[in-house]
Amino acid sequence: MNTGLKGMNRIEMRYLAKLLPVFLRFSSDRKKSKKQEEYDYKIENHGRAAVNAFIELGPTFIKLGQVLSARPDLLPKEYLKAFSDLQDKVPPDNFVYAKQIIEENVGKMETVFESFDENAISGASLGQVYRAKYKGRDAAVKVNRHNIDNVLKRDLIIIKKLLNMFKRFIDNYLYISISNVLSDFSARIYDETNYLVEAENIKRIGNNIKKYDIIIPEVLFASRQVIILTYIGGIKVTDTKKLKEKGIDLPKLAHNLDLTFIRMLLRNDIFHADPHPGNIAISDEGKIILYDFGMVGKLDDDTRFKLLKLYDGLINKDPDTIMDSLLQLNALSPAANRGIIRKGIELSIANLSGANVNEMDIRELLEIANNVIFEFPFHLPRELVLYMRMSSLLEGICKTLDPNFKFVLVLRDILYNEGMLQELYLKEMNEFAQKSIISIEKGLDVLPLLKRALEERNGETNENKKLPSTVFLSAILIAMVLFSRIHPVISYIVIIIDIILFAYIIKK
Repeated sequence: MNTGLKGMNRIEMRYLAKLLPVFLRFSSDRKKSKKQEEYDYKIENHGRAAVNAFIELGPTFIKLGQVLSARPDLLPKEYLKAFSDLQDKVPPDNFVYAKQIIEENVGKMETVFESFDENAISGASLGQVYRAKYKGRDAAVKVNRHNIDNVLKRDLIIIKKLLNMFKRFIDNYLYISISNVLSDFSARIYDETNYLVEAENIKRIGNNIKKYDIIIPEVLFASRQVIILTYIGGIKVTDTKKLKEKGIDLPKLAHNLDLTFIRMLLRNDIFHADPHPGNIAISDEGKIILYDFGMVGKLDDDTRFKLLKLYDGLINKDPDTIMDSLLQLNALSPAANRGIIRKGIELSIANLSGANVNEMDIRELLEIANNVIFEFPFHLPRELVLYMRMSSLLEGICKTLDPNFKFVLVLRDILYNEGMLQELYLKEMNEFAQKSIISIEKGLDVLPLLKRALEERNGETNENKKLPSTVFLSAILIAMVLFSRIHPVISYIVIIIDIILFAYIIKK
């Protein structure tokens, strides 16, 4: 450590002084939380101290803390609770800096805007938002913080340097996991400061959800540092008093809100990954308004299908499906001991055995996975981390609107009423057919060799003519037995037909 202190500048020393106590407590708390089942409020207080340190260290750490808030493989449950409350609220820059950036990107403010309120309506870690009149329309002007890209670059260099210094205090696999988080964070954080990327996100999400009567702003102007959107006012989604005054059905709103995000996740190629209360409002008519499209997730069809299978396993409390889905999602290390992991999943499920599936919410469902994730080496893909963050934030809002809100009921709504379950079955049947064809093809490859060997040994006989058919039917029978757990009805029907044909050929 002393060697590492040499050559450190003032900023690096300040970061070290703030983070070293946090890191040492985290290392100790992680081991302690892993050993005990009871929730430890002392550890949660340490987590809140870590959150406060991150806030003091500024924008980079606030954004990094938000990413960590969805990492049960890294943080103990008590830290997750503390980090989940980390809000992206920071006092705005001095307007002198904002004005300079606006004029460099849009033009002289006096000629571009009919009016402009210099008091920011919101401030975040990477930028701030102002109200204005632009080309005759009410507008929201979002501006990067002064020198933000350089601040991010500087902080990321320091964080990686400090992590190397702290390496001796943690297990090697945990060090690798944290390094992976930092590498991914470093590669993607700049997307959130590039408003051209956000403009494209708005366009794509808008096209996907327009049929659901969701309100999102229109892009009026976009550059890398400034984006101008139509201003859409509304009631903050967690302001239940005002919502009730407008006569809005809060349980119905909670259901529709969750359904909106689950649709984005399971139906579309991109989803809004940052649904904290500041990014969602409700119109007087009860329509959902979404803001801030800087943090998004993108799932391909294959990942979405695997996530559906994981949902199925969690809902049905099936340890094998849960484990297989986590492996397929590359969330669980293939090197981990499957027997131990299965036992861990079974114990987690047993802890929730008193709850009816319909009464379980996302936190309870994820608790099963979280317990296992924390125990064994994982490398969670970024899109799944964003999904977990999105689900956790969203459930907090829905519970505020409706204390009796149940995530599983929304999930069943989209699975059964909107055809997702049929799509899941069709996908599984297609996979089953492809695997069966491969199995049969491998079996057929052997037939010419077997046929030739028998002909050379015994000569051509009627019995030998039966061989290809019987081997072929045997291959089908084996394939059906292997896949009977996944598709029992189809498999049993094919097995019966196969046996009948087999008996017919033998008798003939």
